[in-house]
Amino acid sequence: MSYRAFPAELSDAALFSATERYGDLGVHAIVDVRRRFPRDEIEHAVQGAIAAFPVLGRRYEPGAWRDRWRVVEGPVGDAIHVGDAAADLEDATAAWARRPIDVTRERPIRVTSLTRPGGSRLILSLSHIAADGGGMAAVGNVLGARLYGVPTIAPVERRRSVSAALAGLGWRHLPVLARDALGTLGMPLRLLRAGKRDRPFSTGRGEASWRHLRIRSADLEQIKARCRPAGASVNDALIAALARVATTRSSSGPVVVMYTMDLRRYAGAPRLTAANTSTILVAIVPRESVGDLATTAGAVAAITAKQRRGLVGPASILVPLSMAVGAPHAWVRQMTHWLEPVLVDLPLRRGLMVTNIGRLDDGLATFGEDIESVRVIGPSVRGVDVPTVVAFGFRGELHLQLFAAPGLAPAALEELESGLRRALELDEPHDPDECHA
Repeated sequence: MSYRAFPAELSDAALFSATERYGDLGVHAIVDVRRRFPRDEIEHAVQGAIAAFPVLGRRYEPGAWRDRWRVVEGPVGDAIHVGDAAADLEDATAAWARRPIDVTRERPIRVTSLTRPGGSRLILSLSHIAADGGGMAAVGNVLGARLYGVPTIAPVERRRSVSAALAGLGWRHLPVLARDALGTLGMPLRLLRAGKRDRPFSTGRGEASWRHLRIRSADLEQIKARCRPAGASVNDALIAALARVATTRSSSGPVVVMYTMDLRRYAGAPRLTAANTSTILVAIVPRESVGDLATTAGAVAAITAKQRRGLVGPASILVPLSMAVGAPHAWVRQMTHWLEPVLVDLPLRRGLMVTNIGRLDDGLATFGEDIESVRVIGPSVRGVDVPTVVAFGFRGELHLQLFAAPGLAPAALEELESGLRRALELDEPHDPDECHA
């Protein structure tokens, strides 16, 4: 493998192809800290992240036979922006969150530091082509470790392949994997029986918009208490809440919720990786099983437990990848276009989607107590007519980031937030900082 370039993974080629239809897929972590970092310290941290994850120092070059990641020759400082206090911090943040990263010309990472009273706001922007939510957490941990001179929470793994993420699986898992692969092939037929959305979200002509819903620890404990007797996790409760919202948008048939699974759980040992090793699973919930939160969460828990007991997660990513093993990457990109209507459009015409990154406390531990707040904006998508949800836990609270693509009105986020509050059986917001557009 050349130091100047290395082949892209099949998942990279597929995601690069998807950007043509669904936007740049950039993700932005917004971290408010009680410190201000000089530019040279930030540059040192970014250089450390590139040393740990070489893909961050490269640009994407599509090719007929193999797409490649090639070294960007310009200075690392090109990916760093340090600004003085802005007249409106939120407007400045939104401007950076709306600024795409062109991975064919520049590094897939950008770090922006904005001055704020008592500290600074760090905006870590990553292209989804280089890393998923788990990858962003890994990059954030390395950046924090470099800024504060402390160790990372786990060893760094440079390999970016799906096979590395599934290293904990062995030959004994093949029968279950084969069974669940067959089930994955039949998923489109099951989705066709689900109810189509006949009450759309509000549309508009503006830019992408987003909204932050923070569920305080006391409210989160109440959600857990309601769902615990049914054996449901917080993730099950989130899927259940979206299923309850989905039932208000369709009139018949089962309801659909797409959710992500990080395949790093099958690696055999904790590792920090900047890669795309997550997959999208589908929970098809019978309409008659959708009731109050506890009832719905119990039905969802039965579905997700069955998926976890098997190998539905690995199967769902290995099936499409196996169709492209050894194929030219140009063909992989074309195949992605053929599969998008089935893998993305079909379920999103019927339901909603949540990405649960998990608890961020460990990943952000390298920043110590300097962190005041954390938000996530993105992935920046277009051409999707439903708001998406990114969930994460931090300091005992649950954070939900609602994102509306261009073409959806900001009112769509208000509709989704209101629906989620009712579905999670929460009181109306009583704190002006609890949610904001």
